[in-house]
Amino acid sequence: MNKQIDYRVTAVTLLVYVLILSVCSNALAVAFEFPDILRESAEYRLTLFMQNSGVIVPLYYFLALTGLIQIVMAVMLYQSFGEKNSLAVMTAVFGILTGIFQVLGFIRWPIVVPYLADAMHSGVPMETIAFVEGMLNRYAGMAIGEHLGFLAQAVWTMLLGVMMLRHKLFDGRLGIIGLVLGGLTLLFGMEPLGGFWAPFGELTWPVLAAWIVWLVVLAISLWRTNAKAPEGMHVGWKTAVVSTLFWAVAVVPAYLG
Repeated sequence: MNKQIDYRVTAVTLLVYVLILSVCSNALAVAFEFPDILRESAEYRLTLFMQNSGVIVPLYYFLALTGLIQIVMAVMLYQSFGEKNSLAVMTAVFGILTGIFQVLGFIRWPIVVPYLADAMHSGVPMETIAFVEGMLNRYAGMAIGEHLGFLAQAVWTMLLGVMMLRHKLFDGRLGIIGLVLGGLTLLFGMEPLGGFWAPFGELTWPVLAAWIVWLVVLAISLWRTNAKAPEGMHVGWKTAVVSTLFWAVAVVPAYLG
């Protein structure tokens, strides 16, 4: 593939990922009290799921698909850097693991949870259904989707940051931001363990919002990069101001509402 086309296809992939993730997450926040619903009781979660399953099921299915896009994204970024060393390979591996854990965490909603919801009308005791759904939520959702998923995402983001500091494809300051975001993701990814780690869950939404804005900046940078002299766009104060405004629009209403 022509390198210029390669960069632009990768940029579009990043933007498609961000678009689907943002739209589905915000829609689920309205229809299903996402992500707080994951910490509610199984009875409440199943009841609300049944009330809005026509909307919730397709939204979660598309969120599961973002895991597949994440895998493609990781491979295409690996190709964009054009390096074949151990660091580049490990970066790709953790990017792929992020996508796999994301798919495994989300796919339960459109396939397994409807089965449990239907069982509520088949004479199965609610206590049994709630116990099974609660176990499924803690294993597939919290252990795989959140804990392992965010840990893999944290390592992938930090490794990308190191790659950016070693390569001219992106402004080195984007690499520094990646290292910071990856470190913060590592902290809130430990939240499912509870105890000392529980308060770090408060970092989840503001850090994820910043991570999404960071991905958009990466996409814009790749789109504008000339393959003949592959050097990323300069990230100055204008980019910082616009990025901060977008981050604030995404985060502040959640705390005011």
